[in-house]
Amino acid sequence: MKVARFQKIPNVENETMIPVLTSKRASELAVSEVAGLLQADLQNGLNKSEVSHRRAFHGWNEFDISEDEPLWKKYISQFKNPLIMLLLASAVISILMRQFDDAVSITVAIVIVVTVAFVQEYRSEKSLEELSKLVPPECHCVREGKLEHTLARDLVPGDTVCLSVGDRVPADLRLFE
Repeated sequence: MKVARFQKIPNVENETMIPVLTSKRASELAVSEVAGLLQADLQNGLNKSEVSHRRAFHGWNEFDISEDEPLWKKYISQFKNPLIMLLLASAVISILMRQFDDAVSITVAIVIVVTVAFVQEYRSEKSLEELSKLVPPECHCVREGKLEHTLARDLVPGDTVCLSVGDRVPADLRLFE
């Protein structure tokens, strides 16, 4: 018989314990065991006070966006492209063979290609960030016995989420039906 290993975390207000399960461990356990460990009601969902308690402890269902990589590092990373490396090697060989005109031409071409690629990547990243702000992920969640339409960031451990065809999966979930 397998014994569940999990870390117990005190509930903010009433000092009950809410375990934190890893995705791997939750997938190994039976649905009823996961529901029991998370103190979740699969039919009626959580009530509003329990949601606020869990959110106070676990926080929002969001990725912790760390500091962006400096632009100069992103620019330098463009040189890791195998074709660019091949062109750089060609430029070095041209210098060694004292073909300075060829070396300068190849180097200028490399700088142009790398700069264009960097600008395109930067613009696409910014566009994607703006788009994700315009269309935040949403889901359907059972709370207090009712199916609610809510933002994915509002989910907490123990929520019952209903998925339909075409829905984005809003969080780490344990499928049970």
